[in-house]
Amino acid sequence: MEAAQEVSVQLPRAARVVGGPALLLLYILLEVEEAWEVSYHYRPLWDTLRGAQDALRDQPLGLAEGDQAAAGAVLALMESLDAQILTENALMCGRLASCADAAELAVEKGREAVDLALRAAIGLPELSTWLVAVARRYCLWHEAVARAARAIVAFLETGASLDDAISAVAEAERAMAGHRWRSELRAHRASLLALNQHKDAEWLRIDHGSVVFIYPFAVRGLTPEQVVAAGGDAAGWRLAGAAPLDVHDALDLDDIWDGSDPLGRGYDGTFLELPDVAIRSVDGIELGTVTAQILFSRLGNHYVRFQAELVESSPMDVHAMLMRAAPEHGVVRVGFRAAEPDGQVWPRLSDFAMQLVDDVSVALQESAVGNSVRSVARPGMFQVVVSVNEASKALGPAGNSGRSEVLTVEEFNSAVGAQVLTSPVASDIGSLAEWIRYPAHESAGVDAMGLTTDWTVRTCNTVLLVAPGTPEWVTGTRSSMAEFVASLDGLFAGWSHELASHYTRAKEFQRRVAEAGAMDDLPADALGDLSAQLDEERLRLNNFAVEARSTMALIRSPSLVSSPVCAAMLGLLLDRSGYHARVEEIVLKIEEVAHEQLGLAIEKLSQQRADRESREEVRIERQQRAKLDTMLAVIAAVGVSGLGQILQAGYDIQAAGAVAIIMVIVIMAVLVGGWFWRAAGRRDS
Repeated sequence: MEAAQEVSVQLPRAARVVGGPALLLLYILLEVEEAWEVSYHYRPLWDTLRGAQDALRDQPLGLAEGDQAAAGAVLALMESLDAQILTENALMCGRLASCADAAELAVEKGREAVDLALRAAIGLPELSTWLVAVARRYCLWHEAVARAARAIVAFLETGASLDDAISAVAEAERAMAGHRWRSELRAHRASLLALNQHKDAEWLRIDHGSVVFIYPFAVRGLTPEQVVAAGGDAAGWRLAGAAPLDVHDALDLDDIWDGSDPLGRGYDGTFLELPDVAIRSVDGIELGTVTAQILFSRLGNHYVRFQAELVESSPMDVHAMLMRAAPEHGVVRVGFRAAEPDGQVWPRLSDFAMQLVDDVSVALQESAVGNSVRSVARPGMFQVVVSVNEASKALGPAGNSGRSEVLTVEEFNSAVGAQVLTSPVASDIGSLAEWIRYPAHESAGVDAMGLTTDWTVRTCNTVLLVAPGTPEWVTGTRSSMAEFVASLDGLFAGWSHELASHYTRAKEFQRRVAEAGAMDDLPADALGDLSAQLDEERLRLNNFAVEARSTMALIRSPSLVSSPVCAAMLGLLLDRSGYHARVEEIVLKIEEVAHEQLGLAIEKLSQQRADRESREEVRIERQQRAKLDTMLAVIAAVGVSGLGQILQAGYDIQAAGAVAIIMVIVIMAVLVGGWFWRAAGRRDS
């Protein structure tokens, strides 16, 4: 590893100075701690800490006792910080027991650092004092975290009291130096207090349901129809190292998607079934399995789809499940189950989805003729659709007493834990069981039917479908509409990417037009070529605008689906998703590129061509006038020859005189013609 190699090089140099190795390691420790403040990419942090530790252990330096103790103390602090990052990682994965284990390891290593730092006090008193203070802060902080995590696990499993944990965290908070550290303990205490307030309330359980993780993407360089056609021949593709299990030539949709568009357009396409995907913790414990599919749509709203089941799930379980969609989720091991145990793995579900999208682009490139195929996707564009088919509630978090079935919206929404499902997936988790402090939502939802047993809630990145009194096949129809709306983010991202390309080319045309205007000797053919290229770009932009506007109109049209009620439901979901704002944004961008960027270049070039053509016409007219003036002058001069003839006849001028007269006439003609030609040339210039 790079960290180990660099530390191995620098350690012998640092060993020449008293306390040098400890200070070198301390520098690395503080850099990692600072990076941890702003990053959820834990693997580079772990690699750096572990690489530095390996370098010190593998390289005997023959240090004095004080130096050796100080370096060992920093080494123990590194191990403690490593465990602290593991603590946060477990928290982001929703694994409170593992969170407590890692926090206790951080405390153990912190105490080891204290002992070693005290031994370094004789030779390095100031460094020893500082290291002891840091190590004790680590211990105080994570003793409280470990105790709180253990207490919450017991509370959720058995309903055990949280009072002692609340007191312990409050005491640590008072003893902690520094506002930042106190704020973290205060956040944990706030969650403990909120849990304690609901210890005797009715808690929600999802007896059966499903979670669908959606990662939308767009493909540029091929039309949606071409993508669908290529996807139909995807049996031999390699996606994240595996081949599709099956290729379906139509999406798995019911008849409500059989719309009545006059142009015959509709929502359909092709989808690929992939092997099941296993999700494991960093220490190899299985966290769950999801099915995997990739859907290609004739409208262009393609997406990667994962699905997991909810069975007897507590609010804590549901919260952990929803977080798996986010790119900020903790580090795990994600890969095809069929590829175990030696197959490639990815640190998050979102990373795995992006790998699939990238591999789709590579496969599609092979079917493209002369086009550059690229995918447009971001892990942060994920959407989650949750369907609740059966639910119940019970007194207390353990769910052991007073269990009753949930059949109405009011019953569902009044139970502790419903707020997990009606809130968006957070971008981070700042405290233990933070979900208990999410606000309860009392919205009537977006249902078009208005059944008392059904409820649909749309947030910025989730859709909740509560339907305990509805057959699952009906819920499936609504789920397909929710997935359709959720997948549109990829379509809009693709359009924005396309417009960005047009914008870049328009700016380049503006630069070229400006350069052409500054060149007086630029050939007319070059201006003509530039004008032709501008016209081609304008035509491409117009074609794109027509296609995008047509698709946006179809998505919002009642003719997309066969049922007026489903059309109303789809419209409500679109409204709640911010669809209209996205449409306005795309339309404004099209107008900006077409008129403010490309239009200005075309207008300026047209003016330049008109000016140049006007100057050319004036120049040609002057040249023609000069020729005419010259001819008239010559004619006038030749007319003098008549006078010569008269003189010759009247005065009987002989041959020599006649020759002289002719010479004078010719010279006069040349002089007059030349004078007119030069005068015309000066006017022309």
